[in-house]
Amino acid sequence: MASRPYFQDTATDLQTLTSKEIEAALISATKHTFSSIANPRVNMLMKRIRAVGGNVMGSAYSRASLRTHIHALIFNQGLPSIFMTINLADIHSRVALHFAGVDLDLDTILPETIPSTYERAQIIASHPVATARFLNVLISSILKCMVEKSVLGPIKAYFSTVEK
Repeated sequence: MASRPYFQDTATDLQTLTSKEIEAALISATKHTFSSIANPRVNMLMKRIRAVGGNVMGSAYSRASLRTHIHALIFNQGLPSIFMTINLADIHSRVALHFAGVDLDLDTILPETIPSTYERAQIIASHPVATARFLNVLISSILKCMVEKSVLGPIKAYFSTVEK
């Protein structure tokens, strides 16, 4: 936002807002009676918050921004033939444990050789870099197989996001 051409004007307008104006806007927003006509400077502030909030991962504005991207893609390319959600359970993966430094024989699958669920969760939680590496390897492999090898046929477009 600081690099936008309207930054100086926005900063000046924000400095002129009083705490009473902001408090009144917050109260009316919580009561769902907020009116953009009541105070145009507060309305401008709300627009700027939405603009910045769209880049904050996990925020309501970020999710709205992602929905806008998906709607634009559907408008441009048409309705998708398939929706796919990939949700990985890293604490159940022997490869994730291997990346975390646990000495496991990846070729032999014996229930006695793997730690309990609680211990696996502790190991994964204490090795975030290894977990990220595992997720990257796994997702890259899935996408390489499905997109590059064209398992699903020709792909015109796709949309992906990572939750943090």
